[in-house]
Amino acid sequence: MQALPDTLCYLNGDYTALQDARISVLDRGFIFGDGIYEVIPVYQGRLFRFDEHLARLTRSLAEVQIANPHTPEQWRQIADTLIERNAGRATGEETVYIQVSRGVAPRDHAMTQGITPTVFAMINPLKAQSAQAREQGVACVTAEDFRWKKGHIKSTSLLSAVLARQISVEAGATETILLRDGYLTEASSSNVWVVKNGRVLGAPRDGLVLEGIRYGLIETLCQEAGIPFELRRISEAELRNADEVLLSSATKEVLSVTRLDGAPVGDGRPGPIYTQLYAGYQRAKLGTPPQVEPAAAATPPAAQESLIEFPSLFPIKVMGPKVDGFVETMTAIATEHDPSFEMTRVQLRDSSGGKYLSVTLTVTATSREQLDNLYRALTAHPLAKYVL
Repeated sequence: MQALPDTLCYLNGDYTALQDARISVLDRGFIFGDGIYEVIPVYQGRLFRFDEHLARLTRSLAEVQIANPHTPEQWRQIADTLIERNAGRATGEETVYIQVSRGVAPRDHAMTQGITPTVFAMINPLKAQSAQAREQGVACVTAEDFRWKKGHIKSTSLLSAVLARQISVEAGATETILLRDGYLTEASSSNVWVVKNGRVLGAPRDGLVLEGIRYGLIETLCQEAGIPFELRRISEAELRNADEVLLSSATKEVLSVTRLDGAPVGDGRPGPIYTQLYAGYQRAKLGTPPQVEPAAAATPPAAQESLIEFPSLFPIKVMGPKVDGFVETMTAIATEHDPSFEMTRVQLRDSSGGKYLSVTLTVTATSREQLDNLYRALTAHPLAKYVL
């Protein structure tokens, strides 16, 4: 990710232009990677699951014996101020990156006592996953998990994750899924979920994985949709024979893995569990009440005629400039593909800077072909910045 141009960042009590921010070369975060970080999504100018991210930051700081330099209220004020003061430079969909290092001291492996932690925070753009990735899924590769055994700490010491990610980069894949002694742990920068017979399985909270904030969210979304959920050890054979494999992270949200080491996952298409969890995630991040429906009976993906039950209400979010005619144009496209569409099924939200507008169109989905045609029409329009 690249920081937004001319953004303001926070460094040790001051808000300054990102390009002007400076730290000491003796900062232990620079010398040793001796620090903790968090990445918090921002949707339409609002922090998403901030309390959960802050709780993990607090736990990680305690694990490495760095004093928490701020109260929860102070942390929120820093994040809110960054969002507000960068409002004119952002679309309202970003991430707040927070990093706390042990501080500045002469180079010594031993923890130097009595030094002040270095606190840095900035805003990065939250790049939406492409329509192709959402509709066709992504490819991943596997590798042995060679990282340290304190994966539950969100440490800035990320060289092993960098090396793991590079494996997938060189393979032209989206992520590297890691295996330790024949069992699934996580991916280089994502949690991994295995779906078998309608049940969502995740690696246990045993310290070998970073318990992503999406861990709790995925569990909640499964409960709302009536999908069985279980955390336990998952063998490599179970991973390779899964009906579906999913990724989740602050920046990826939920993605379907449809190819693993070159072989198709399930029938090689995003499956029904992904479809339900993706829709639930979109509702959660926008603050829309869940639509509680019983999960469909578990059947092999190849036996299913569609990834979505038709007819059903299906929310589509379009982000575009706040200009005359934008809403009317998007609703006209929706009506063209869904004659039953009504304005009561339109939700509008401004971006934090007021330059962009998010339009959620809840259409009646009658077929896969209808949805595909609607997505194509929306994404092809020059006013649509992106379509989810």
